[in-house]
Amino acid sequence: MMNELRIHTQIHSRYRVFDASGNLPLSIVFGLCRRSPADTDPRPLLLEIAGSVLDVPYALAHGLLTLHEQDPEDAKQWVGVDLSRLNKVAAKEAECLSLPSPVNRTEHWRDAFTVYQCHFDVDGELASILEPGKKYIIRLASEDLGVKQWAYSDREQFVNNDGKPSHDSEAVKLVNSKPTAGNAKFTVVKSLSWPPRMETRMRLCAASPSSDSALANAKLSSSTALEVSVINTGSDPVTVQTRGRQRFLIPWGPFQPEPDADYDRIRIIDATPHKPPTSSLQVVDSATGVVVRGNEQRGISPLTNSNSDQRPKAENVVTLKPGAPIIRKIDIGALVDGLVDRQYKIRMQSRGCRWWHGEVGKEEGEDGRVPAHLCGIIISPLMLESQDEVELRIRDGKVDQSR
Repeated sequence: MMNELRIHTQIHSRYRVFDASGNLPLSIVFGLCRRSPADTDPRPLLLEIAGSVLDVPYALAHGLLTLHEQDPEDAKQWVGVDLSRLNKVAAKEAECLSLPSPVNRTEHWRDAFTVYQCHFDVDGELASILEPGKKYIIRLASEDLGVKQWAYSDREQFVNNDGKPSHDSEAVKLVNSKPTAGNAKFTVVKSLSWPPRMETRMRLCAASPSSDSALANAKLSSSTALEVSVINTGSDPVTVQTRGRQRFLIPWGPFQPEPDADYDRIRIIDATPHKPPTSSLQVVDSATGVVVRGNEQRGISPLTNSNSDQRPKAENVVTLKPGAPIIRKIDIGALVDGLVDRQYKIRMQSRGCRWWHGEVGKEEGEDGRVPAHLCGIIISPLMLESQDEVELRIRDGKVDQSR
């Protein structure tokens, strides 16, 4: 009889920043997957979260996780943090997590992780020992996952509605299957800078050339364009990066950024002459709701040379002044080309942008790029998103503009 059951466990920080003001609370992401050859039970595995490594404040207080801070004199060194103030932290309320069986699994094990997030209370004991300006790292202290109760079960809890135990816990210990389980690194900041809200509207319009310099894609190849207008609803101007490598806070899963979070394709308000910036648009069949164009899995951005200059060029940013709309006409000919005759809707997917307070163009460096002192700032993304759904009818293979 085995004494341990190995669970592949991975840990990461949801964001690389903890905002001490509470606007972006810290979350630790765990990924767990049953992939041990000895795990042959076809039933789901139900485990109690409270008191385990998934219960982060309790796990730190009881030695299941470790917390270190970066040495300010040597960035490669990490110094243990005194956690004695956490000795009164109690386990969280009862909560369970279910892990599917590996038996008859069809997808790759890396796609079979169950993800759990533990959120920090910004007013809790753990948050009180984290100091703004410092970088921290959380790791598993050992292979012990600290699970107090688990069982093979299709149920969602260990107790019935009447409060009585639904089944006994297994005696076998749950442990991590890998020598390392990743880590959760994060920097504590006193308060993050947040962008103003943008209001984005869309409508179809005739694709007539325009002398207005605010209109993108002046050489429109089709008879129909999508007009996109963006208004800064805040009280101060902001400068937005419209293409090139975007750098802002993004959400992570256990291994990598969430799909589409680290997305470097041209933003829809970019104004320089090039291929129309339609990558954030989707065409949806109105009758079925099925996305027929623009539903490609983008994944994460490709790796870039660490020695290359990541500062945006001046022509790749645009300033949005309060209440003054920026208008772009976008050629959608290629997007709708080949669609069968029927009714469609055009939607815009949310996209984040790097941004700065004020008019950055006025501080352009001698090399034509955004100055270096503005590029190391930790920011949350400015979001370009719209609730508009633009109706579009294809008749005889062309956009019907008779309405």
